[in-house]
Amino acid sequence: MSNDNKIFISYSHKNMDLANEIDNAIYKKGIRATRDIRDVKCSQSFKEFMKSIGKHDIVLMLISDHYLKSQACMFEVIEAMKESDYKERIIPIVSEDVCFNLKGIIYLEYWEEKRKLIENTIKEHRPEAIKPLEEERDEIILIENNIMKFIATIRDLKYISFKELNNQYTSLYEAIGIETANISTDYGVVTEKDVSFGFVRRCFINVLMDNAYPKCEIKEALKEIIFSLRQNNDVIWIFAYNKLDDIPKTNWFCRGYWVSPNLDQRWHPGKMEPNDQIEDIQIIWNDEYESRREIYKSHSGTKRELLEFADPLLKQVVPIAKTAIEKFNQFQNGNISDDEFLEYMQKNRQIVRELYSKSGERMFATYECEDFVQKFDNLFAIVDNMFLYYSKEHMNTWPTESKRVMMKGEIDRFYKELEKLHYERDKLK
Repeated sequence: MSNDNKIFISYSHKNMDLANEIDNAIYKKGIRATRDIRDVKCSQSFKEFMKSIGKHDIVLMLISDHYLKSQACMFEVIEAMKESDYKERIIPIVSEDVCFNLKGIIYLEYWEEKRKLIENTIKEHRPEAIKPLEEERDEIILIENNIMKFIATIRDLKYISFKELNNQYTSLYEAIGIETANISTDYGVVTEKDVSFGFVRRCFINVLMDNAYPKCEIKEALKEIIFSLRQNNDVIWIFAYNKLDDIPKTNWFCRGYWVSPNLDQRWHPGKMEPNDQIEDIQIIWNDEYESRREIYKSHSGTKRELLEFADPLLKQVVPIAKTAIEKFNQFQNGNISDDEFLEYMQKNRQIVRELYSKSGERMFATYECEDFVQKFDNLFAIVDNMFLYYSKEHMNTWPTESKRVMMKGEIDRFYKELEKLHYERDKLK
């Protein structure tokens, strides 16, 4: 197909999501379709726009129950039917909710009722005051006269179902004239981590992929990645991101989850609540991706802004933590009393809490800052734990020996995390 050919997408706004997906799919193949939300200019007549349907080489009609009951959609249908070769121009994409019983008689009855309602209203008013209603009645009569003819045409044509597009776009591409032999979804594996636990082999993958691809093609890409790894894994989690900067915010638009059928049920991770799947891979689509992206965008900062926020907090919390560690070691060695150690820990508990709370107010960072932010967050959590164990409110929560063991563990993690934090900070200079 020549990309010079013009395509019109006719649809009910109740089916906006599918229209968007089709629009994006063919745009990825180099075709820009005509759509009301994009091509109706300010102060332009919608009816004049809808009349342009006859000037297009191909009309993709997303036919649903809502479509057949929409006056605007049926206006477009009538305009398309004015062309002698309209059957060759239209590509019907039909929802499962369309009722074809008795040649679609329910839709004729629907429009008859609409007409009767308008005619009864017309009788109650002066003719000169209701000219727009008379025009609307005439339009509905035109729909009545053509609705069953149109439905008969759709039934006679080979159409594509909404459900079919959930699995593959091949039929649509072929109908439009798009070459399907080498269609593939571009993606890049950003991170692949071994997160095995015990003898359970587990893998965690972040993938960068354009969310404008049709869902069926995205699912095929996820399947391809998982199939390449499943021989060496029992559990695979895969997260698809649209932009690199979505990764630090964990704002994925799609995630997949696969568990080997041979893995004992006792070792299965917690279950997801999927809203889709492909073969034995569970899929979740994040319907809030775009809205969350806008929220994150408004709270995001540059590398410089992040460091200007983080550095002063680190200069405060690190000395407090190091002094706590020094006093803990002195206490363990008998060089200071229990009271002196507890006095320091409890005196600074509130300061540490406030610094920890403040650290959580940082802006969302760019992708290059992701590792630094992770270490930054970890360090503040570790220091907060150190002071938590010996706080007044938790004096009797754990036995003395348990607190000592937990404190030693946090000290070990503190120095390891601090070293990693300095390394990541130096990378950002």
